[in-house]
Amino acid sequence: MELKAGATLILEQKERSGQVRRYRCRIMDVAPDAVTIDYPVDEKDDRTPVFMNGTPFTANYVENGGAYCFKTVFLHRVAGKIPMMLLKYGGADSIEKIQRRNFVRVEANLDIAVHSVNGGFRPFSTLTSDIGGGGTLINVPEHHEIHEEDEVDIWLCLPMASGENIYQKLEGKVVRIFTDKKTRTERASIQFKFSGDRERQPIIRFCFEKQLEERKKLIDWEMNHPHG
Repeated sequence: MELKAGATLILEQKERSGQVRRYRCRIMDVAPDAVTIDYPVDEKDDRTPVFMNGTPFTANYVENGGAYCFKTVFLHRVAGKIPMMLLKYGGADSIEKIQRRNFVRVEANLDIAVHSVNGGFRPFSTLTSDIGGGGTLINVPEHHEIHEEDEVDIWLCLPMASGENIYQKLEGKVVRIFTDKKTRTERASIQFKFSGDRERQPIIRFCFEKQLEERKKLIDWEMNHPHG
């Protein structure tokens, strides 16, 4: 997997306290041993931080439906009309693929509208219970008319870490309807039908960002609840 100009990087910086800060940036250029990026923005407050030369990071990114990471170091700022920074890059061999099982399915309550392709049921809006690269689990309203094997069109809103909302219209198929034993409410499992990886990529990116967010929460919790 090669890095490409225009891709979004999420830089993770581990502070002395053990907490992890995340910064969003975009790749401007890729050289054999370095990556040029625009100035990173802190995902918490949208501010541009000041880094010392030699600051280490883990860089995470999503490409073609997969998630990847590599270790890097901030080398120095790049002078020019557009403020840029240079990161150390070990080449394609330094990139590791994050296993899909670690991020593809995440718990998320997202707004979703469900329509029947052939008019078999009345459209309804609800919330997802979880979502992944292959499909989603939704809460089904009472007195619904949806059935297993139904072909559906869905409208989905993905709130990204950048603050942007990505709206997607997707095709899907209802593969299972069941009653949740804990909540005693009905759920429907919908399998996505993608025409290509480009449609899938925003969902993979959302799940990836969600995984990073949960990882940060766990680290924060461990720091605030030391053993002993």
